[in-house]
Amino acid sequence: MAENVEKTLEETKEENKALWGQLTKRNEQYMISLDRTLTNAGYDEDNKHTLYNQMMTKLVSSQKTGITARRLYGTVTECAENILQEHEEAILSERSPNWMIALDGGLLLGSIFSLISGVTLFTSGSSQPGMGIISLILNFIAGGLAMLVISKYQPDQTAPKGKKGFGKYIAATTGAMLLWMVAMTVTMVIVPESINVSMPPAVYLAIGALGLTLKFYFKKKLHITGGLF
Repeated sequence: MAENVEKTLEETKEENKALWGQLTKRNEQYMISLDRTLTNAGYDEDNKHTLYNQMMTKLVSSQKTGITARRLYGTVTECAENILQEHEEAILSERSPNWMIALDGGLLLGSIFSLISGVTLFTSGSSQPGMGIISLILNFIAGGLAMLVISKYQPDQTAPKGKKGFGKYIAATTGAMLLWMVAMTVTMVIVPESINVSMPPAVYLAIGALGLTLKFYFKKKLHITGGLF
């Protein structure tokens, strides 16, 4: 039985050169316009080679009976939109690695609590110390781990009634949040104030703002999916 060996990227590129030479001028112009549109949209270069291989293989076969690329795939704009939408849906359907989800969740929760600390200190004056630097760092880490655990037990809305996993989700959420709060409390009590130094309100606000900025930057840059937010 012959083995089904997946083509390498270099083999695909070589095959694409051969396919390109077999295209009609009209179909060739169509592929050029499509490539320009996908490039402007930031479509992955390596994915292009596989995509074009599939498209041109079908085109070379279809053009023998007079079928053009436009008739086969629609206008260049329509074709590009379909490709980009399918690519986006494929990305969203995949769960990101655990470290990415923890990073995303930690930046969110840590930043929120940092902002809360800054606002609280501003409104209360100097009557009470803010969250110490060690507690703040732990807050980002513990918050990320808590969000990771909770995201793993999200209910499956497509499962049959009684098997959606709401019980596990509630238990995981409660347990993760309790452990997070216990870790924060223990740190604030045990770690000496000489190490767990409190900072000015403006610093907490700056850290919170920076954290949220990084959260949204990494979420978009790394295409983080599978988290809660």
